[in-house]
Amino acid sequence: MIEIDNLRKEYDEVVAVDRLSLAIPRGEIYGLIGPNGAGKTTTMRVVCGLLEPTEGQVRVGGVDVLREPERAREHIGYLSDFFSLYEDLKVWEYLDYFAHAYKMAESEIPARVDEMIQQAGLGVKRDAFIHGLSRGMKQRLGVARAMIHRPRVLVLDEPAAGLDPKARIGLRNLLRSVRDTGTTILISSHILTELEGFCTSIGIMERGHLVRSGRIEDLVSGGVAARRVRLRWVGDNGTQVRTALDERAGISGVELDANDGEFSFSGTDEELAQVLKELVAGGTRVVGFHEVKQTFEEMYMKVSSHEVM
Repeated sequence: MIEIDNLRKEYDEVVAVDRLSLAIPRGEIYGLIGPNGAGKTTTMRVVCGLLEPTEGQVRVGGVDVLREPERAREHIGYLSDFFSLYEDLKVWEYLDYFAHAYKMAESEIPARVDEMIQQAGLGVKRDAFIHGLSRGMKQRLGVARAMIHRPRVLVLDEPAAGLDPKARIGLRNLLRSVRDTGTTILISSHILTELEGFCTSIGIMERGHLVRSGRIEDLVSGGVAARRVRLRWVGDNGTQVRTALDERAGISGVELDANDGEFSFSGTDEELAQVLKELVAGGTRVVGFHEVKQTFEEMYMKVSSHEVM
């Protein structure tokens, strides 16, 4: 749905985005994460046709954004990191105004406005003036405005910035419901917790470069087939445990202390269960046995500091 090919954007002598290539399939929630100044906002503005790239191409829904910007924008809903609201309008009036601005059919607008008010969880605020809304409600109203014309792609730049935890949860739920309609979402953040457990895929940006991109579960695992397993037992039979593990196929990298340790295992879940069964049958009194997973934060710190995963 979004295709970025060899994108480069320069501001005088500053390179904001450097040779970025990325393909985002339909229905993804793709998160761009990185520190301030990494190039996230520039990338998003080029995708929306608001900035002209120095080099490269961007296509949204198969439409070249540079060559056919007006046609491309028909597919795009965009919410910038800092956006203004007409605070002297009521909620429904605001959405009605933008529905007309997008030249939607007059007969379609009332039902669409009501639909987006309900989807954004603003039903009780339909006739409220915008200046009386909380920050979280204003953010959801902004998303509803970006979605009013049924775009195929929703681009959100730092949408959760400044929101309290409850408002962030409400925003996440709204975006999940938007994705369920088949909309592709490109979202940015410099805060890890805003994207973890929410996005289907992420791209890590640093100094204008896309350092790593892919499904979150693949990035966290590091693409390594073997998994790390932690073992804990009671008793003084550490030598017996080591011998049993060293002799078992699929096990490597055994590291044991007095009563606990870890090892790498390349087999299936069934084979791992068999390892536990054999340890217990051999007299090891196991009190802990679980797979050790790298956290999202650990993965990010390794990638962003260019360590080898």
